Amino acid sequence: MQWNRSHALFEQSKKSMAGGVSSNVRLQAQPFPLFFERAEGAMIYDVDGNGYIDYVLGQGPMLLGHSHPAVLDAVNAAMRQGQLYAGQHPLEIEVAEAMVRLVPCA
Repeated sequence: MQWNRSHALFEQSKKSMAGGVSSNVRLQAQPFPLFFERAEGAMIYDVDGNGYIDYVLGQGPMLLGHSHPAVLDAVNAAMRQGQLYAGQHPLEIEVAEAMVRLVPCA
C-alpha cells in the first residue's frame, strides 16, 4: 500500500496542530496517522485510495455502517426542519423519556 498523500498531509498538519493530530490516540499510529476522506458501509478509504474494513466503526455509533441510507434519510429530513432553534424542541422530551425507560436511574 502507498500512503504518500497521508504522509504529506501529516507533515502539513504538524505545522498547525499539536503533534499533527486532532486526538492523542492517533499519535500512536505507525509510521504516521493516516488521513481518511470517505466511508461507505463497513469500508473506510484513505486519501491515497486504500480501502479498509472499519472494525472500529467510530468506537460504536456506526453500527449500521457508514452512510446507511436510512440514517442519511432521517438526518436529511431533520435538517430540512432547521438545524438550531436555541430553544426547546418536543423531541428532547421523547429522548429524555426513552433514556429514563432504558436507564431507570437516569
